[in-house]
Amino acid sequence: MTRAADHVDAHEWHRYVELRDGTRVLLRQIRPEDRDRLAAGFEQLSPASRYLRFHSALDHLSPQHLDYLTVVDHVDHEAVVAVDLERPESPGIGVARYVREPYEHEVAEAAITVADEYHGQGAGTLLLGALTDRAKTNGITVFRNYVLEGNHAMLEVFDHLGGIRSRENDNLWRVDLPLPSTLDELPDSAAGKAFLAAARGQRHLVSLFPPIWSRLKGRRRDRTEDDEAAAAFDEIESRRADGDS
Repeated sequence: MTRAADHVDAHEWHRYVELRDGTRVLLRQIRPEDRDRLAAGFEQLSPASRYLRFHSALDHLSPQHLDYLTVVDHVDHEAVVAVDLERPESPGIGVARYVREPYEHEVAEAAITVADEYHGQGAGTLLLGALTDRAKTNGITVFRNYVLEGNHAMLEVFDHLGGIRSRENDNLWRVDLPLPSTLDELPDSAAGKAFLAAARGQRHLVSLFPPIWSRLKGRRRDRTEDDEAAAAFDEIESRRADGDS
């Protein structure tokens, strides 16, 4: 029997948290029966969001994509979904995913996708914190991310978090983000608090601090920059799914 989106079994990893606007969220591991929700969520993404995520003008998720994205082993390939508990039958808030690199056992390519309507509410930060918790449990110490040259806000966020850049080509950076060895090593910052909230299920902590991008380099941003940075931080994207289509 297919489980409801907001139902969890005792053995499933899950956390209950809140977005900045008070939306109650369930973070849980992805399931094969999430494929229809994933497909519906993709259809609702704007063309700009699709491009930021897949680095190409992908217009649909094929059956092969959906199999790959929902049938995972939760060790070498893990995915965490964020479910809006007030709208459990909706496509959902977002998905965070890592795939272990075959020749670097402690490195995983990471990706986070957040629905357009939830941008700027801290969903990406929470998903990254949850994914970090799952990765650490499975022996992963570095997240590898691929960022387009023009995505300045995302590159700045990774710089702030200690990411190590290397050039892939004229239009693409590879950024390796070392993960903290323990949760106690997380910085006393917006990002650190959000990671901790997601990992420990401290649901009310998330709404108590401003977005990380408002603190970068101690400078203020105007509304347009806030929106761009919020969307970028909520849209860490890998090339993995597109490459396996």
